[in-house]
Amino acid sequence: MAHSSPSMQPSVHSSPHAVEDQPGIEVVPENHLPEVRPDEEPKFCVPKSQHPEQKIHLGEDFPQVVADNGQIEVVSPTSTEKGTLPVKKPYWKRKWWIIGGTACVVAVIVIAVTVGVVLSLKSRRNGSETNPEGGNGTMTTERPETIRSGSSLSAVGWRKPNGDVERYLFYQDPQGQVRRSRSITYKANSMSTWEALPAVDLQVTNGTKLAASILVHGSEYNPQTEIYYEENKRILSASFNEARQPNIQIDNVSGGFSKGLSDLTMGNGADLTAYWPYIITQHQSGHVFVARGDSQSDLAPTGTWRVHNLTYPAYEGSALCIVPTSSNFTKISAPGGYGVIYQKPNQGMAFEVPDNTTMDSAHAASLPGSRCKWFRTPRSHLLTASSAFPGQYVFPPATPMAAFAVAQSSNNDGHLVNVYVVIKGYGSGFGVWFAENSSNWMEEGPAALKNADEDSDIACSTLAPSPGNSEGTEVLLEPANGEVRCYFQREGRVVEVSFAGSTWTELGVVPIP
Repeated sequence: MAHSSPSMQPSVHSSPHAVEDQPGIEVVPENHLPEVRPDEEPKFCVPKSQHPEQKIHLGEDFPQVVADNGQIEVVSPTSTEKGTLPVKKPYWKRKWWIIGGTACVVAVIVIAVTVGVVLSLKSRRNGSETNPEGGNGTMTTERPETIRSGSSLSAVGWRKPNGDVERYLFYQDPQGQVRRSRSITYKANSMSTWEALPAVDLQVTNGTKLAASILVHGSEYNPQTEIYYEENKRILSASFNEARQPNIQIDNVSGGFSKGLSDLTMGNGADLTAYWPYIITQHQSGHVFVARGDSQSDLAPTGTWRVHNLTYPAYEGSALCIVPTSSNFTKISAPGGYGVIYQKPNQGMAFEVPDNTTMDSAHAASLPGSRCKWFRTPRSHLLTASSAFPGQYVFPPATPMAAFAVAQSSNNDGHLVNVYVVIKGYGSGFGVWFAENSSNWMEEGPAALKNADEDSDIACSTLAPSPGNSEGTEVLLEPANGEVRCYFQREGRVVEVSFAGSTWTELGVVPIP
């Protein structure tokens, strides 16, 4: 998982020197011209017996050919200091052929240039229509037609029983429809095979934020992906499950919760983020809210959402991220099993793990097909980094960001994780803040995340853990083994980048038409 602007051509000025002074041109006096001898059998020659007084200038502009009878054929009149060479009668016929051929060549060149100009103007026009603000000014090719410039991005993935990895990337097209692209990464191969899926007919606010999650559980071990989106400041969701009919089901998150609130209204420009079974958004009060959903045995939504005010005041329109604080799904689904990252009103960043005691035990609910309940787990067992993000750093207002967590490879027994936050700073790319092995936050700037579009979003995903696969075995969150993927827009196209623990690698462009 790159384009450059066309180089400027130097301007052309007429030379102040005479022809004799121009470099690369040599004027030879007549008495120094070479004489062609017939015994050397040159390709071009004139027998001395027929023209003893002439010395012929041989050049590429006017080639001269000797016929079979020894007579010279002059294909165009050539003047010398001693007169004009005789022209044979066939010259006139050849003249018309030459004139006709030249006219054809000129016509072809004119047509080719005209077509090239038209296509170039069309490409620029399409790019301008897709990105009215002009992007970063380096676009040299036609932009994709089915993704909105600056579209919200969200991605999820899971490892299939045969070891292959399936991923889904969600985005919005210029007409406002939600679209999906699906990829398969075969085992022991980092490159992905992508296909664009049909648009989803949803009632969506144009420019909505998107948040995807994935649930893999049960005897069939079939993934259910979900996309959350805004419709007139309400949160709606669409669940995709090929093993169920209908395979797409819509649910109203904002209208399906208790706790005495009649409606969950999103704030101005509010973001969305999700990690099953949680959804995070910014309420119109400015605080960060969390909603937790229930599922039926076939993973279909129940229409019931439990909502809680986390009481975190955030910058209006702040980007939001949610990360698991454990590699074990049982602990992730319990209170304190996730962390929230948001931008504070002073434009700094905050990383918070909701206090277990704030979650009402009356909200305990069984996970589908398991005996697991919401339970109180000591918070210190789940934290992997200092919750205090470095306070001296501030970022652009409502700057895009994404976050993910991976299992600590050195401490799997404790189910601890490392946390990474990808944030767009004041430059043209994304930087990475990370806390590994329970350390403080550190920063790096991978080259693979540079040269992003000014309005680009960022999405990162890991492979989903599960309380139980088809054999009933728990599937843990994986370490950073190269399966982490991040996506952002560069010159209107979506770039795919992988993370393998210490290196970030650009894999290429997702082929969105």
